[in-house]
Amino acid sequence: MSVSTVSKALNNHPLISTLTKERVKKLAEEWNYIPNEAARHFKQSKSFTIGVIMPDLLDQFYVLAINGIEQVASKKGYSVIISQTHENTVTEEKLVEDMIKNRVDGVIITVSKNTKNTDRFRGLIHAGIPFVFFARYYPDPEFDYVTTDNEGGAEKAVEFLLERGHQRIAHLMGPSFLWNSVQRFKGYKEALTKRRIPYDPALVEEVDLSLEQTFSAVKKLMEISNPPTAFFTFKNYISLDVIKVLKELFPRRLKNTEIVGFGNLPLIQYLDFKPVASIDENSFKMGVKAAELIFRNIAENETEQDRSTRHLIVPCRLIMH
Repeated sequence: MSVSTVSKALNNHPLISTLTKERVKKLAEEWNYIPNEAARHFKQSKSFTIGVIMPDLLDQFYVLAINGIEQVASKKGYSVIISQTHENTVTEEKLVEDMIKNRVDGVIITVSKNTKNTDRFRGLIHAGIPFVFFARYYPDPEFDYVTTDNEGGAEKAVEFLLERGHQRIAHLMGPSFLWNSVQRFKGYKEALTKRRIPYDPALVEEVDLSLEQTFSAVKKLMEISNPPTAFFTFKNYISLDVIKVLKELFPRRLKNTEIVGFGNLPLIQYLDFKPVASIDENSFKMGVKAAELIFRNIAENETEQDRSTRHLIVPCRLIMH
């Protein structure tokens, strides 16, 4: 038999007879034959892998997103290379270089909290590798991204706290150079404006997502003359840090302080004291959308089609605990 007939038989091609398929597979089993995927990929000029770069795989938000990405990739016959930056810009740059060296077919990236520009990602463009920003992104028309409705979700969170009678709502925002932080801060102010509540800059603190900065920010907020009775946080891991600080330094105020943050983490249900509500970003669906977008970009790269950039915003909802 010809090489092409054997290959088609091993891959259950419909034009190959059942008898031929059985003969080829029987001999392959006797000889312990394993197809050389590397050679096949080389011939097709494809690796059949996509790279995923996330900040921290201990964060359940990213784990759920990866589940969505893998679901789509599996159906496409692709493998997923998963790596984490640990929020380190040097590691992030190396991982991007590794993706280029390994010639992955596409990359999905959540930038680290300290990444202030997009220079390192342009190497992917120069290498002809499409990529999509996931969750954290830059408002640059040149890049694709998939994110949640940051501004709308923030409005829902603050409106919920206002409806529960809170007038002094603190906001712990993420790094100001992240567009997500800017959008959530905008939603926070918009909700206050709609209720005709004056914006008080003394109630807003920027944190770098570390316990140390959150500890300092909460302490500062709780010690002002008219402290907040509620917190709206950039993400619910910050909410957990707020609870820790309140328990340690302000235990008497704990029961009367309500918290809402982004990220409906599965672990919240097991806490003895928990945020009163969460903004559910549906990270699994975001992962699915990011994977579908990267495969669409890969297909258009192969056909050398001109394309416009795509910005996908996934709706979010408020979940009470």
